Amino acid sequence: MKCVSCGNRKGKRHCPALGGSICPVCCGEKRGVEIDCPSGCVYYVEGQKQHQLKVMHQRVKKEGGGSYVRRAELYNRNPEIFARLEKLFADSCRANKNLTNKDLASALELAKNTLDTEKKGLIYRHQGENSYANELSTNILIAITDYKDNPAITGDRMDLDFAVKVVDEFLREARFYVENDPNPRSYLVHILRYHPGETPERKPAGGIIITP
Repeated sequence: MKCVSCGNRKGKRHCPALGGSICPVCCGEKRGVEIDCPSGCVYYVEGQKQHQLKVMHQRVKKEGGGSYVRRAELYNRNPEIFARLEKLFADSCRANKNLTNKDLASALELAKNTLDTEKKGLIYRHQGENSYANELSTNILIAITDYKDNPAITGDRMDLDFAVKVVDEFLREARFYVENDPNPRSYLVHILRYHPGETPERKPAGGIIITP
């Protein structure tokens, strides 16, 4: 039986999302990215686990475990903003197939510079020559503002200093992928795998990425 995805190779695994047999190549490359995999698929779950462990080991070997401790502490203070930003990145990746890790890193740097300027008492929106980064930076700042300045938010509300730390944490991680992974979209794909669809059970997926 031919693969239900590519139609060329032999389908060797059952794909519950596509309702047929899929080849290991398409399953490995497309699960959670082009295919909206259900959380109960063993191949999807195992793929998430292995990818996360690989990146974690690479980063710990190079930077030590402090980066994960720092991220976990920030996440525990406000998991909602982490989940919202991760979903923003995933939606942007899904909507723009040309978006790369470098674009995301540039967007985060612009957002951080804007927040740093605000800490000095000035309101100035930093922008660059990269239109993808400019648009994404704007959306990042909108999300941050919702949690920073919205009077309707109480328990999850954050101050400017915390906002800078959150954006900087994503920036550190994005730069790690840019500098250490030859795949130009690997970080975006990594996040996208945890936010593949709009189903309610996947909404709190931010914590899965943060804790190994």
